[in-house]
Parts: sequence; structure tokens; C-alpha cells
Amino acid sequence: MTETEQTATGFKQVHVALVVLFSILTLGVYLAYWFLSRRHAIREYEGSGYIPFKWWGVFLVLLSLSFLYKFIGPIFLTPYGVALFDSIDMIFSYYFLGILYYSVFRLKTIIEDAYEEKLFASWLLVLFHVWYIQYKLNRLGDVDINEKALAPQMAK
Repeated sequence: MTETEQTATGFKQVHVALVVLFSILTLGVYLAYWFLSRRHAIREYEGSGYIPFKWWGVFLVLLSLSFLYKFIGPIFLTPYGVALFDSIDMIFSYYFLGILYYSVFRLKTIIEDAYEEKLFASWLLVLFHVWYIQYKLNRLGDVDINEKALAPQMAK
């Protein structure tokens, strides 16, 4: 599976291990990118403003700055400056977690409403957030593709 492969659901089909790896290597920056890169597919399902994509853009910038700060901040800052930026970073981290879980559960609602069945376990969303959603989207895409492939055979 490649990054650009689209499923029948309209979402990109990406191997879950890559999503986990990118999330860890980028210290969470990829999670903001994940939502922003799938906004068109999400908007096809929702139709209204469920997920705050403008805030995801803001958090993409803040997470990128935080990522850079973790590597070069202590080189240029005094201990007081490091403590100040660490406290600001901690505050933004809690806001990030809030928007992450808000968006994940909104996306769960959007997808389940579209398919008119319960597809996600809430406790798995809490533990694995975007990783679990990507796993389910990959499976939904496989099911949709298989159903479309079997439809002409079933019509005979």
C-alpha cells in the first residue's frame, strides 16, 4: 500500500505501522498532518463543521515548533528560558490532546453515521486514537473494494 492509494471510502489507505512510526518519529506532528491531509474525505462524509481543521493547522505549526525546540532549544536558551518554554510546551500539549480526542471521537461519529452501524470500540479509540481509525478505514476500504468487485458477479 502506498501513501496515495485511495480506498472506496475516499480515505488514503496507509499501513498502520507507518502511521505509528511517523507519529513517533515526528513526536506527534504527523497526527496533525494526518487530519489535515484527510480533510477533503472527512468533509465528504460530514457536510458540516464537526472537526476544527483550522485548529489542526495551528497545531501543525505549534507541534512543528515544539519539535524543533526539543532539538535546538537547550543549545540557545538559558535554564530559565528552557523552563519557560517547557511550561508553554506542556500547556500546548494538553490542548493538543484535547483537540486530538475531540476530533477522533467526532470522526468516529461521522463514519458510524455514514455506515449506519457501530464500527469502533471507544476504549480502543482512547488508547490508539488515529492509529485505530486508520486501521478501521483500511479494513472498510478493503470491504468496499471487495463488495464492488463482487457486485457484477452477484448480478448475474
